[in-house]
Amino acid sequence: MDCADLVMLVQRELFGREVVFAGKRPRPLADADQDAALAAYTAELAHQVDAPRDGDVVLMREGGKTMAGHVGTYFFLDYAPQVLHTAAWMQGGSSLHKIKDLPGIGLTVVGYYRWN
Repeated sequence: MDCADLVMLVQRELFGREVVFAGKRPRPLADADQDAALAAYTAELAHQVDAPRDGDVVLMREGGKTMAGHVGTYFFLDYAPQVLHTAAWMQGGSSLHKIKDLPGIGLTVVGYYRWN
């Protein structure tokens, strides 16, 4: 299960939304082309928001990379904004991290998105 699979599962099981990402997500080779493809694909599914709420998408960039390529689901729990996400490089699979702690694990929030 990759990060997008987890987002789809959480949306279905916790929020009753049938969100479907393309089986083959856009993956052009050049960074600028990748950014443009992801922006177009994102616009089809969701719109950017300034104040996220439970169930919104958190778009992230992994450390050292110029483009966003990681997603999770936003939750406000225990008086703190958090993101549920998974990645192959994370030990133990899926994790719930406070947004403020993401830089410590090499992630930067690029934006928050609400489903169309």
